[in-house]
Parts: sequence; structure tokens; C-alpha cells
Amino acid sequence: MKEFYRFLKSSGYRMRHSLFFASHILIPALGVFLYVAYMGLRSAGGWEHLTSYVTLLAMAYPAVTGIVTAMLTDREAKAGRMQNLLAVPSRAKGLGAELVLLLLSGLLAMAIAVFGFQAVLCLQGEGLGAGDPFLLTLVLWASNLPVYAEHLFLGLKFGEGVTIGAGVAESVVSAVMLTGLGDGVWYVWWPSYGMRFSTMLLALRQGMYEHLTGQIRLGGVCYLVVSVLFLVMTFLWFQKFEGRREEA
Repeated sequence: MKEFYRFLKSSGYRMRHSLFFASHILIPALGVFLYVAYMGLRSAGGWEHLTSYVTLLAMAYPAVTGIVTAMLTDREAKAGRMQNLLAVPSRAKGLGAELVLLLLSGLLAMAIAVFGFQAVLCLQGEGLGAGDPFLLTLVLWASNLPVYAEHLFLGLKFGEGVTIGAGVAESVVSAVMLTGLGDGVWYVWWPSYGMRFSTMLLALRQGMYEHLTGQIRLGGVCYLVVSVLFLVMTFLWFQKFEGRREEA
């Protein structure tokens, strides 16, 4: 455990002079600001605005994940040509530290985005219940675990261009998955998990239980299978990874 903590601390230390940590604060804060500005142009109830905001938040998550993962993997590529990851006694712990750094930073960003908007709704007298922001934050964040694992692999293997491009494409396709075209298909399209689960959570909080229980159950099983599969494949692949061709 101490060795893992050293890996995590070292990874965070290498990112201190980049925009990695700042982006996890500024991007969600900017998102709240932009949506509040949009609220001034559109008259709607608190729940309607919350659903729209959460949908946009979940839609943008894969694209933003691609950007911040590219920052992390690109810095590793430039810091000793990935030797900080490839030459350590335990590659699994080294890669795990990178993933945990991404996840913890993502949790912070999601908390800022959700609780920031909760504060706006509270000022209007339409805030969520005491525990709802915590649950919504966890659902949006945890639903993207396979996305983080996927982009960590793409960033290490192919570089920042591929992982950013993939994130943008995933956000676009996820928007389609929210329509009728995505019914029955979203279960296997992991970048849409955050959008689907968060909107279903809001629907449940409004008393809309019809047909949702089965979707949540099947979606949860698919999420667990995909997450475990991506994590196992990524960690197994990394054991034999020798650096990008240009890094060799």
C-alpha cells in the first residue's frame, strides 16, 4: 500500500506544472456558468433544467475524459519516455496509480459540477434533497469507469490525438443513444452509461418507475461486465507494453 501511495504521489507530482488539476476545477465551473446563462434565456422548471443540465454534463464527460487523459499520458511520454511507468518493479501498481489519479480528479470535477448547479437551484428555491447531489455525483462519475480505462489505454498506446478524437466521437454517439435509436443498444455502448443512468435516476426521483427497473438491472449488469473486461484487458496489455513506436 505504501508503494502504491508513492506511485500515486509521484504521478500527481509530475502533473503539478500542467493544466491537469486546473482543468478539473475550471471546466466544471465554466459548465455551471454557461448553463446558468442559458437558464436566463429559457423559462422552465427546476427539474426540467436539472435534467437538461445533467444530460449535457454526461454527454460531455467522454470528451473531457479524452482531453484530461491525453494530458496525463502525454506528460508521461515526455517524462523519461514512459520509464516512470515501464521501469518500475510493479507495472500494475504504476498503471493503477495513473487510473486512480484520473478517477479522483474526475470525482472532484463532477462534485464541483453537480454541487455548483445545486447551489444555483437552491438560490431559486428548487434544490435537490440533501442526499440527491451525492448520489447523482457518484452515478455520473462511477458510470464512466470503463471510459477512463479505455482512454488510458488509448492515450498510452496511440497518443493524445487518438484519445481526444475518440472522446469527442463518443460524446456525439452518446447523444444519439439518448434518443429512440439508442433503445436496446445503449447497454453495450459504455460511453452512454453516465447519461442513461443519471437520467433514469432523476426519473426515479420524480416517481417514474414504469419500465425503469428492468432497464436499470440489465444496464447495471452490462456496466459491471464491461468495466471488469476493460480493466482486466488494459492491465494485462500493459504488462507487455514496451512504449509507443516513437518512444522506443
